[in-house]
Amino acid sequence: MDLRERIVEAARDIVSEKGLDALSMRALALRIDHSPGTIYLHFQDKDELLRSVMAEGFRRLSETMRAEIVKVGPEASYMERYAATGRGYARFAVEHTGYFRAMFKLPPGANLDSCPELPADALTDEYRQSKDHAVTLIRKAAEAGQVEVDDPKRAAVLGWGLIHGLTSLYLSGHLREQARNHDAFMELIESAIQALRTGWQPRGGPADRDGRADGDAN
Repeated sequence: MDLRERIVEAARDIVSEKGLDALSMRALALRIDHSPGTIYLHFQDKDELLRSVMAEGFRRLSETMRAEIVKVGPEASYMERYAATGRGYARFAVEHTGYFRAMFKLPPGANLDSCPELPADALTDEYRQSKDHAVTLIRKAAEAGQVEVDDPKRAAVLGWGLIHGLTSLYLSGHLREQARNHDAFMELIESAIQALRTGWQPRGGPADRDGRADGDAN
């Protein structure tokens, strides 16, 4: 691991453990046992460092979501692929909790009200594409008769809110009775995904068409 990567990961850990206010070049220098001047050779200021932490987190998040989509296979329906994005989001959070906390500025033990809006410049093009892809999958699922939603973008936000909310509650220790470990949490996420699909089910019942995804949804 090179020094720049060590700096980014140390900053991630400080934000994850103690919150944004605890991140400073001095604190970071103490964490990696280097002088503050060394850090300035790699990062102009704290803001640039924080953007790098978030960009790396979103890169890994996108990578995990793509891996889950690959798992369901090329013949999966649009909704099966959409479900895989939610599964990947939750899995990323439990496997890379430090990045998840840093990305959304959620310190340990905090409730959801302490999670402010993410600055737009922290979002990578890769993650924007992932969000757009989720909207596309819902739209195509609606066109195929798999779901009935009036606004795919709004539906995608609702789905994100459900998965992100459960994930944040789990990581902050508020779901101990419902999810005592990571496996139980992932089962809870599956229930949430199924609830979304049930809520979006066409009023006439399950769609007759299978809504298999085609190449332009990739």
